[in-house]
Amino acid sequence: MTHTKANLILVFVAMVWGGGFIATSKALESFSPFYTIMIRFGIAGIVLGILSYKDLIQLKKKEVGFAIITGAALFGAFAFQTIGLQYTTASKNAFLTAVNVVFVPYLMWLWYRKRPSKKTFLTSILCFIGVTALTLNGESIKLGMGEVYSLLGALFFAIHILCLERGAEIKLMPYTCIQMSTAGFIGVFFALTLEKIPIGTDVSDWFSMLFLIFFSTLMAYLLQTYAQKFTSANEVSMILSCEAVFASIFSFIFLNEQFTLKMLLGIVMIFCAIIIQNYRKENNK
Repeated sequence: MTHTKANLILVFVAMVWGGGFIATSKALESFSPFYTIMIRFGIAGIVLGILSYKDLIQLKKKEVGFAIITGAALFGAFAFQTIGLQYTTASKNAFLTAVNVVFVPYLMWLWYRKRPSKKTFLTSILCFIGVTALTLNGESIKLGMGEVYSLLGALFFAIHILCLERGAEIKLMPYTCIQMSTAGFIGVFFALTLEKIPIGTDVSDWFSMLFLIFFSTLMAYLLQTYAQKFTSANEVSMILSCEAVFASIFSFIFLNEQFTLKMLLGIVMIFCAIIIQNYRKENNK
């Protein structure tokens, strides 16, 4: 697969996750946060386990261990993001979660001991400013409990992206299966310990949960894990920040939320950052 096709797949993943914002908000009307994580990732892990059983039992211990670490990072990202949302506004949560686009170059520097190019830093910052314009509507950021949890979620999202890059040689289906299963298993512990069992769930909320399981989780993470073999972690973080773009567009279409000129400017800045980063990559070949 070419680098360009891989990035187009990631744009599609971001679009699916943008729609997932609406599905998540609907599902949370019946399901508490940790039960949502438990059901979403647990069922996805079971389905992938059935589909990849033969490859799963052939994985080496080191590969299994690294896949578990990747899954733990995935759980941490969603857990901290969800907890943060309980103590701050949705726009601040989305904004601070997008900080992962700035975290990734620095974490790569620490992990690989290779300093990213100046252009990488600049495009990451441009993308971050674009997300700021898209998600914040005159709100000030004060580091309270919700903001700290949201930032921790961003850190774990960045770690998860780097884990996927590091685990690129592991077989796709079993690697993704162990990720999902790990996140779901940890979710079971926190759900049963901290939350009440959902009772009287609405049928429409189950349809939202099914969308999260089969599209936002199973399909999206398989595509992300596969596509990331052909691109870089920096580009992945920038492209996936388009999730906020699609979430805003879908909210405008389906939820009648306001769409402003400032938000349009933010979208343009995000896409400019992605185009600049890709232009540099192609010309280095």
